[in-house]
Amino acid sequence: MDPDRVDLSALDPSRDPARWEAMVRRTAARGLARRRASVASQIAAWSRPALALAAGVALVVWTGTLAYTPTAESDPAGKLLEWASTDSSPATSEILETLGSRHAAR
Repeated sequence: MDPDRVDLSALDPSRDPARWEAMVRRTAARGLARRRASVASQIAAWSRPALALAAGVALVVWTGTLAYTPTAESDPAGKLLEWASTDSSPATSEILETLGSRHAAR
C-alpha cells in the first residue's frame, strides 16, 4: 500500500447495509412526498410571490400615471371638455385637428 494514500473507507456508507438502505428509503420517501403535491398546493406556494409581483407592477404603473399630466393640447378629451364647459363653438378645422389628422381636409 502507498503510504501517501488516504484511506477513505470509513466514509463508505454501504459498509453498514441496514443503515444505507434506511437512508436510501428516507431520501426516496422525501422525493415522493414532494412529487405528490397537488395543484392547489402548488398554486398556494406561488401565490405570495405572484401577489408581490402584481403589487410591484401596480405601484410602478400608478407612479407613472401620477407623473403624467395631460394638457388640453395633447388630450382630445380635455379639449372637448374645455369647449363644452366654456360653451364655445370652435372652427371645423380645429375640431378635425383635435380629433385626428386623418379627418382633416388636405
